[in-house]
Amino acid sequence: MPIINYIGRNMKTYNVSNHQHDYWEIIYCTNGNGVITTANGQAVKYTKNQAVIIPPNLVHSNSSQNGFRNIHMTVANWSPVFKNVVVVSDNEKTDLYSVLNMCLRYFNSEESAQSDIIMSFTELILSLLNSFGGATHTSKYIEIIANDILENFSDPDFDFEGIYNQFDLSKDYIRRQFIKEKGISPLQFLNNTRISFAQKLLLSKNINNYKIYEIAEMCGFTDQLYFSRVFKKVTGISPKEFTETPRLDKYNSD
Repeated sequence: MPIINYIGRNMKTYNVSNHQHDYWEIIYCTNGNGVITTANGQAVKYTKNQAVIIPPNLVHSNSSQNGFRNIHMTVANWSPVFKNVVVVSDNEKTDLYSVLNMCLRYFNSEESAQSDIIMSFTELILSLLNSFGGATHTSKYIEIIANDILENFSDPDFDFEGIYNQFDLSKDYIRRQFIKEKGISPLQFLNNTRISFAQKLLLSKNINNYKIYEIAEMCGFTDQLYFSRVFKKVTGISPKEFTETPRLDKYNSD
């Protein structure tokens, strides 16, 4: 099982001579830029909000003309899809950076459950790296729109016009690009997000005792009938049929 065995922070570094580790090394650049050069001649550039992943026992150096800051860590017993030095970019919300910061704080704390917490952080950080490393490129403005939807889908007054007006691009172009990169329109993405949340609430109905109209409101729908129509369009069945369908699901357990 993978585990972070060290995590630390460098406030400013210029050059690190050739060295190697017995473990996977992850260097997240918090400011500046630099180049990782391996003994076999591979040169990998990195900049702010990017993580460099370096395999075990690989001789490498790290240099920066103007200096760089980073959070760095080593991980034991990890078997990722990466085989060579790779650079992974954080997402628009810099979620990876946020998690690394929390992990660093707990690593240096004296919490009674510190080891369990670090295990959880290990799983989350490595999952993010695997996800971001294998993700296809998404335009910055498309990611901003998707994040706005994910954060505000429960708002019944959610307005695409306000989002589109952030960019010096036509609404039609943004919509076409969103479909190209996400496979669905912004409205479909909004409805799918709302219905996905509704499914979770319906599956835990025996715990939360929410009425269907209450779930509709919590998901951003002001009209229960419209909610039911959208739900059926996305899932193929009505909310009532969804709750009556037998399933083995952790949300439906007593």
